[in-house]
Amino acid sequence: MINHRDRNHYLPKMMGMVGLVVSIIAGIFAMNLYYFKEVEKSLIKQTCRDLKLENDKILSYLKNLTEAKFEWLELFAALCDLPDGSGNESWWELLEESEKESSRLGVVDHKGIIYYGNHQSTDISSRAYFQKVLLGEKNISRLLPGGFEGQDGIVLAIPIIRDSKVVGAACLEYSAAELEAHLNDSPLNQNGANLIFTEEGQIMVSSSGVSRKGTVYDLLDNMEFRDGQSLEQMKQDVKNGQAGYLIYYENNNKRLLYYQPTGIEDWMVASLVKTEMYESMLYRIRSLTLGFITSSTIMLVSAVLLILGILHYRKKEEKRAQKDYLTGVYTRETARKLVSQGLKGVGNKRFYACMFLDIDDFKKINDTFGHHKGDLVLIEVGQILSACTRQEDVIVRFGGDEFCIWLYGMRGRKQPEAIAARILNAFNISGNIHASIGITQVGENENDYDAILRRADEALYQAKRKGKNQYAVKR
Repeated sequence: MINHRDRNHYLPKMMGMVGLVVSIIAGIFAMNLYYFKEVEKSLIKQTCRDLKLENDKILSYLKNLTEAKFEWLELFAALCDLPDGSGNESWWELLEESEKESSRLGVVDHKGIIYYGNHQSTDISSRAYFQKVLLGEKNISRLLPGGFEGQDGIVLAIPIIRDSKVVGAACLEYSAAELEAHLNDSPLNQNGANLIFTEEGQIMVSSSGVSRKGTVYDLLDNMEFRDGQSLEQMKQDVKNGQAGYLIYYENNNKRLLYYQPTGIEDWMVASLVKTEMYESMLYRIRSLTLGFITSSTIMLVSAVLLILGILHYRKKEEKRAQKDYLTGVYTRETARKLVSQGLKGVGNKRFYACMFLDIDDFKKINDTFGHHKGDLVLIEVGQILSACTRQEDVIVRFGGDEFCIWLYGMRGRKQPEAIAARILNAFNISGNIHASIGITQVGENENDYDAILRRADEALYQAKRKGKNQYAVKR
């Protein structure tokens, strides 16, 4: 059994040692965490710079491509004959030469009939890009599914103007596959992708591996966003024509997306990268320092485990010394210390009643069935008393077949009697036990442990004299 005075000196020292060791370990891990957070931030910043650089290259390619095509179309529109349906216009040879796998030239009359180099014609009068041309606007169409020889494509259209009137249009149909080929040629495709989409999210062009089914927002809708990142913020940026970054997680893997307006219609160009390549660098750095971290903490962890083991063993010994070995309730000596301290409290933070309990005819049980049966009865009594009271109440094996219960916390004046009745009822249900209980209230300023106990003992004998298996109260 641990001496109480020695324990009061021992525990603070042990706790101080544990606190010191834990602080050192926490400091090591905190420094390590800070270091890797800073490395991660640096890698993310570098990734963002690389991503923007890649995005700018695509943007430059798009602008140069569209500007060059529009310049050529403007020159063609200024010099070409007006389509009259005769088939003898001067531009037929040029149209035939422009028939390629990736693009073709067409001339549109004022009714919206477009003529191609293969001498086919199509009515495009209802197309949005032609309607804009009639208003004198050069423009680029949305993605036209199957609009270019069964392939998805876009159309660059410019009005043919004579005498300040729009009399037709020159159109260059361009296969989306041509743009995709350029996007696929990017080194980014090893760990990411490029795509072009509209304000509504329609994917115009994408590199391989990115589905064009649905919108770009549909693709991102099932992703996980953290740290204030959201798809709604990206939509707002796109609506306002602003560039931005978006960090999201796919199957718990981080993805980084950069988007910016192209200056062409409402197109946006986006580049995304899987950060595994950059994170692998972080993991390699982590592995180099893992040995140091492990070696510097293993001794400290071992020391902590040893200290915790000692403390756990001592705590078990202390608890074992406080509890009765048979019934599991407090011993008489421990109870005196706990209750004496509790009687110094005020209000509802003190013991307010004491119950003294004695098993009726316990000697007869021992003499008739033996001491083993008597021990089983005592064990059952301890279990019933614990079940009928609260954790903050103190249950004591006072000696032999006598038990004492100190009720903690101010409750109704009749509450002790209700608890006593509950205990007697539980004993009766068990069929093996009957007991007498004496109850006394603790005065508001009363703190004499022995005096209170004597009153409860007197109440117990009142219950015995009244016929046992009941309780009595002494005021």
